[in-house]
Amino acid sequence: MMTDVEKRFYRTLLAADAVAVIISMVAGPLGHTSFSVSAAVSAVIISLALILYSLYFWPRR
Repeated sequence: MMTDVEKRFYRTLLAADAVAVIISMVAGPLGHTSFSVSAAVSAVIISLALILYSLYFWPRR
């Protein structure tokens, strides 16, 4: 079971992931390719961390 601190940290990472995706989607069409790619890579890394973290705390039945 996740503690309160872990839940807040998870939500913070989820919000950071959403911000990185939005930045990537906006910066790409505006011609900021390197900024867009770096934001997308950051979003992928954060997403993988969230998926692995979720699988670790998945309730075992």
